[in-house]
Amino acid sequence: MEGKEDQRKVEEITRIVLRPLASPLPLAFFTFGVGSVLQNALQLGLIPQDESQNLALIFGGVVFPSMFLAAVFAFLSRETLGATALGLISFSWLATSLVTYTSAPDPTSAALGVLSLALAAILLLLGSLGVLGKPVLSAVILLAFFRYGLNGIYELTASATAQTASGVVGCAIFAAALYGGLALGLEDVQHRTVLPFGRRGRRARRSRGRERADRPGREGGRRPQAALGTGKVPGDTTGALTRRGFGHYPSQ
Repeated sequence: MEGKEDQRKVEEITRIVLRPLASPLPLAFFTFGVGSVLQNALQLGLIPQDESQNLALIFGGVVFPSMFLAAVFAFLSRETLGATALGLISFSWLATSLVTYTSAPDPTSAALGVLSLALAAILLLLGSLGVLGKPVLSAVILLAFFRYGLNGIYELTASATAQTASGVVGCAIFAAALYGGLALGLEDVQHRTVLPFGRRGRRARRSRGRERADRPGREGGRRPQAALGTGKVPGDTTGALTRRGFGHYPSQ
């Protein structure tokens, strides 16, 4: 009897509240888009080459920290595909920042070229893996594959054609990043899918379940509470929840 009484007291005072991490992907999308625009401006001649050191400081002070922060929280949120891509891309921005700052005004670097080509190969694999589950994220990763590949060719050969093509791909990355960030931001605010994000399989089912759980009047992770002063759980017509302790409040 004493054990049952202790268990009943624990049930009366226990409240389980889940505080899930916010999605880091909107930050990642928007930051990647901003970085791509800045790099586009340099490649297409909108930013003079003699300002490359200033641009390097922006890459290191704005783009890298934001991408790295998004990568950390993506790992904590168990977004394996996105976290891996974000981690690689974030440190590539740091490397680009450091090399560009120290080697200015030389516009190319063979070391950066090899790094870009290696990252392009990895991004191709990651983008291909995610097509079946997250098409929008995979599309951005595959665009990044083309961008890094073209950047690598430019860094190794100083080809103006590769530089221009990379700038064009960067514009596509900016558009895709804006869409992805906006879609996820609206989903978070509206608690439902507003713009299609292309989830498939388990991810799609999880998203639909989250929409139902996030309807107004409900807070995810909290069990039903009794109506004030009644000792009963609203909607508990059979009394089952009340008998299980959901309709009681902890003793003061």
